[in-house]
Amino acid sequence: MLKAAAVLFFLVLPEFAGDCLIATDPHVPPSTRVNTLRARQDGSPTYRWPRERDHGSNERCRCCGLLGYSPAIIDILEVCDRVAGTDSTVLITGETGTGKDLLARCIHLHSRRAGRKLMPVSCAALPETLLESELFGHRRGSFTGAIDHQKGLIERADGGTLFLDEIDSLTPAMQAKLLRLVEEHRIQRVGGEHDIPVDFRLIAATNSDLEEKVRNGEFRSDLFYRLNVVHVVLPPLRDRLDDIPRLARHFRDAFARECGHPVIPFSEASEEWLMTREWPGNIRQLKHAVERAIVLSQGADRIEPSHLGHGSANGGNCLDGSLSAVLAAGLDLRQLERRYIRTVMRHTDGHRGRAADILGIDRRTLYRKLESLDTD
Repeated sequence: MLKAAAVLFFLVLPEFAGDCLIATDPHVPPSTRVNTLRARQDGSPTYRWPRERDHGSNERCRCCGLLGYSPAIIDILEVCDRVAGTDSTVLITGETGTGKDLLARCIHLHSRRAGRKLMPVSCAALPETLLESELFGHRRGSFTGAIDHQKGLIERADGGTLFLDEIDSLTPAMQAKLLRLVEEHRIQRVGGEHDIPVDFRLIAATNSDLEEKVRNGEFRSDLFYRLNVVHVVLPPLRDRLDDIPRLARHFRDAFARECGHPVIPFSEASEEWLMTREWPGNIRQLKHAVERAIVLSQGADRIEPSHLGHGSANGGNCLDGSLSAVLAAGLDLRQLERRYIRTVMRHTDGHRGRAADILGIDRRTLYRKLESLDTD
């Protein structure tokens, strides 16, 4: 009897979950997965804020966490499926907080290198001297403190994928070393004398306009052309408003489970609040706003705008009062910047990475500004 019931269950289950499994399973052929998403999207009515029961896992790539149902995201997933079967270099661009790291993981996990390491490197997080040692490794005695031979991140990515984030922050000297690496797939450790062959797939990312940097002489044109084989542009959240409800509910459900809180709905006011924000920090800023709401809404039966807190309105005048106060106080631009940076640092509890995302600058620029504040 139990066996018959189990068979019946698995016969009926695809009617309810088949599209979900096809659309998100990395083991299903890419064309089937993407076409299912596209068919569902094309056949769906337009909406502003979907009903709670419409929310499902078919909107999320389970292997990497990439979430979205808008045409732009479906097109990007289609490109990822095509490029995943190759070793072509991929350049991912987009504003801060748009999910460039998730997209890199998506490409890696759908590639033939999925069983090997994905090695992420934040090029802006380390000074040039340390970055060279971290990337290329070093030999014992090559500099003070090099007490033993050490493999670099590139060697450790052998057979897998090397993900270089914030690649625009590389100095000219490091750009030259990276150019040789991309051309020859060989490295030389700091203090070493012999070339070491390495096999990896390169994915680079930046929130800057590299073509403009090339025109301004800030980035090598030959390196740009070698990185710009397959260029994927992630749209900002303001250009994919249809995804905001699903993203917000996904983050709400995840944080509620993590905190052990009951899942409560968004009020109509908070739904409108979320849809009318500008979200300069994009998905990451939305995620932090929902996390804040889960913490502050304990004991409430709905999530209200006051629980969400941050985010500027599209075309609104929400800052007019604050700016008037700034003018009345007679603050100059430097004083205003100093106060704003300190406010953001307090808001992020001193987390510099999150603060840089909210400010829309890279970490190295934030470090310089913080050092300037300390000396004032």
